Amino acid sequence: MKPLSKIEDLKSRPDVIRSKRLFGLLYGLTAGLAFAISSWGWDGYLLSTAHGYFPWVKLVAGAILCGGFGGMAGWLTERFESGFLGLFLWLLSALFFAWTTFAIPLQVTPLIVSSIDPQLGQLLNYGQDIGYTVRFGVALAWILPFTLLIGVAQLPIVEPAVFATSFFGKLLPLIYCIIVMGIAGITTDNLINMSLRTAVVAMDRTIQFVVDNKDNENIDKALSRKMYTASLRNVKDLVGESRLLFVGSYDEYLGDIHVLVKFSDQWIECNVVYGQPVNCKIPAEK
Repeated sequence: MKPLSKIEDLKSRPDVIRSKRLFGLLYGLTAGLAFAISSWGWDGYLLSTAHGYFPWVKLVAGAILCGGFGGMAGWLTERFESGFLGLFLWLLSALFFAWTTFAIPLQVTPLIVSSIDPQLGQLLNYGQDIGYTVRFGVALAWILPFTLLIGVAQLPIVEPAVFATSFFGKLLPLIYCIIVMGIAGITTDNLINMSLRTAVVAMDRTIQFVVDNKDNENIDKALSRKMYTASLRNVKDLVGESRLLFVGSYDEYLGDIHVLVKFSDQWIECNVVYGQPVNCKIPAEK
């Protein structure tokens, strides 16, 4: 019984308790950040290569919200050392992460962007119902099993890491979080981000083609039609190399997207239907 008593005494030491809670915080924080990066990191990169306006806002907002919520769940689980509480907290985390999959691109991001650029904010119309309940259910069905894996494993995996003597042993719980929640976040890109991003990338590609062939009198007409250059015929005098693109509005199916494009100080509005630019015009003032 003495060895067991010594182990219990060791676990009750203030420095060990602090270490376990710190590891719990890092465990949850890493899980939330892994989810955010896998959900919005690739999206931000692709938007940045397509002249997207504020391409990293979703990633930053997601990292703050998901990292903060995950960190709180991880810390509380270690604070009370309760497996049942841990499962409950990570269940709440799954609900929160599922909410962020549509709230960040459609509610949080436009709010942040509008506060930074009021002129753009006046052109945004993000009130369309896109079947939030269904999309939330799909996101939750995918995310929940992974967050429960995080919750079930926390107490068994964190405690050995606290007493581990090797660097890898201490990193193991964090690596586990990165893998599990990284997988959870990758598929959520298809729910909202991909549809909005596809419209921006398609419009940017068309603009770049027009810019590259501005003085080309022998442009291939078939290729021109394939690149939907006719969509810019009403605003061709405004088109230039320097530009910023941002989604202005969308329909309930996320198929008919209006992309706002800023050339110099002038915004134009381009209608993109399932990745095909249709027409562009100067938006009416509100």
